[in-house]
Amino acid sequence: MKLIQTERDTLLKPLQSVAGIVERRHTLPILSNVLLEATGETLRFTATDLEIQVSTTIACERSSEASNVTVSARKLLDILRALPEQSTVDIESQPPRVTVKAGRSRFNLQMLPAEDFPRLAEPEVGSSIRVKQKALRELLLLVQYAMAQQDIRYYLNGLLISVVNGEFRVVATDGHRLAYASMAIEPVNAK
Repeated sequence: MKLIQTERDTLLKPLQSVAGIVERRHTLPILSNVLLEATGETLRFTATDLEIQVSTTIACERSSEASNVTVSARKLLDILRALPEQSTVDIESQPPRVTVKAGRSRFNLQMLPAEDFPRLAEPEVGSSIRVKQKALRELLLLVQYAMAQQDIRYYLNGLLISVVNGEFRVVATDGHRLAYASMAIEPVNAK
């Protein structure tokens, strides 16, 4: 079944953006794969390391039949990089393999079931805010010194961001220091 037919660069850019979190060696083989979800006229790329999930979508011409496959993110990325620019790439799914064709080149990649691909829960978005980049940068600079670096207590290696009563707050701590900064904001839209 044909998954997609498009130019190399159309596939390469979104794949590069999601493949960054894929680890080379992992205890779960599915985590070294990228999920390709073809629905209607879009193709969605999804990768995860069980802590972070990155997705991107491209518009493409294809059949209306929906299909999902997982293939090795690194191998697919290496294949697309090796192909000449402006080449047309066909990706076909024939379980248990995915075939990548370009010109006279043909590559067969092992695929794993898309049902086994772990998905993180979709966040519930209550509202959205708009903050100027400079203001956000200043807030982060005010608290970043108190953030832990590679602490075994992983929850200290980040910062808390919250919006309460029209106030944008950031808090960081390493267990010894605590930094807090805030600024007044207006919600863009409430859902």
